[in-house]
Amino acid sequence: MPSPFASKLGTNYCPRDDEIAEIQTLLLEPTLRLQHLDAEIADLQKAIDKLTTERAGLDAYVDAHKALISPIRRLPLDIMEEIFVTCLPTDRNCAMSAVEAPILLGRICSAWRAISLSTPRLW
Repeated sequence: MPSPFASKLGTNYCPRDDEIAEIQTLLLEPTLRLQHLDAEIADLQKAIDKLTTERAGLDAYVDAHKALISPIRRLPLDIMEEIFVTCLPTDRNCAMSAVEAPILLGRICSAWRAISLSTPRLW
């Protein structure tokens, strides 16, 4: 927006009293517009927050239900046991460490823990 004081902006110019009054009048409309924009932004932020909360709920719902139909749930127990045995280190005896099989596999979920604990070849 053009300003009659454009050449004075960014300088050390000291406005006269009549110019101060003119600048104050000049700032009325932009100041009101800023307040209006701030209020509009706040309203939009509330709407975004509401939609974000709704989205998080739907996302959790979808993820939980997708987990139910995950293909790994349909693998037979003997296949899972073979996969678990394949995860064991081959170059050394496995250390009982929480960051590698078989301990790590038992930390994934209760079903994997049960498989891990009931598979003697892992231990």
